[in-house]
Amino acid sequence: MTKIREPLSIEHTLHLLLKSVTAEEVKQYTEKSISHFYKCADPDDKDHNLFLQDAIKLEQLAMYKNLGISLLDCFTRMSFDDVFNRLSKLGVPSTDDKNIRDQMIDIIHKTSVLMQTIKKYTTADTGKITSEAKKVDINRIYDLIFQLETNIVRLKKNILSK
Repeated sequence: MTKIREPLSIEHTLHLLLKSVTAEEVKQYTEKSISHFYKCADPDDKDHNLFLQDAIKLEQLAMYKNLGISLLDCFTRMSFDDVFNRLSKLGVPSTDDKNIRDQMIDIIHKTSVLMQTIKKYTTADTGKITSEAKKVDINRIYDLIFQLETNIVRLKKNILSK
């Protein structure tokens, strides 16, 4: 059955990426099955969500294969109205809640910083970078992912408490 996905949505972009890679490649990069990610790409499936760490791993796969498909760009393309429309669909009573808006701004900012850090790390000339500098960059990326995931958990709790 054909699923209708909003253009440029995370679900749409994930579906395009999955059609361009093999099940073995997905398993190699994420240690998860391709069927799991097809479930994440289903806009009607609320039980399967794409985690940021998986999105980053799939982003690396797409970059390795020169696909020109970017899951992380979906996060930055989303306007605040898109975000709050999605929250409304989840049943959040008030999209004008300042605390939710502040948390969303912080999440979008941290996502942007993470993307810039990953881009810097993946485009740097590895021959000129010391192993010490690589460790620092990798630790920074992991710290940013942890901060972002923490903020997302806070946002989810805030939404659920409404």
